[in-house]
Amino acid sequence: MPSGSRKPSRVIAGRVIKPYGILGWVRVEVLSANPERFRPGNAFLVEGWEETLVLEAARGGPGSLLVKFRGVDDRSRASELAGEYLMITPEQMGEPPPGSYWEHDLLRLRVFDVGGRCLGEVMEVMETGANDVLVVRDEAGEERLIPLIEEVVVEIDLPGERMVIRPLPGLL
Repeated sequence: MPSGSRKPSRVIAGRVIKPYGILGWVRVEVLSANPERFRPGNAFLVEGWEETLVLEAARGGPGSLLVKFRGVDDRSRASELAGEYLMITPEQMGEPPPGSYWEHDLLRLRVFDVGGRCLGEVMEVMETGANDVLVVRDEAGEERLIPLIEEVVVEIDLPGERMVIRPLPGLL
């Protein structure tokens, strides 16, 4: 697999729920773990919109915000955004915190056990209450659930597009 082929062209940062008021404000469900994502001046892409939306102002709590975009100045224009996803490019994401990885960087990594046996590719990262879980699918289509925890994951090699795990007893 060529390097970089896992990287998506766009990453979802939020979803517009509905317009708020008559001056172009919208309520946004925040889908990004980065609190800096919704700072004034940041730009977002919306599928089917030619122009980039630039954040003018935002207020509210961590789960949802009231947001005002430059050029969206009335309820009619704000209504056009209802239900749309606000996306950013992977380049806008920057680097993840030390010891962390962006979910899209883990997708399609080949997973090996410490003995060198290929277990398949990461197809999905599921968020659970305790820790994330990797859905790994082998060539036969069989899926395994691998917890993304230090006790299991020995190495993540993004340039080499591979991950090495030490399965806990009974995991496989």
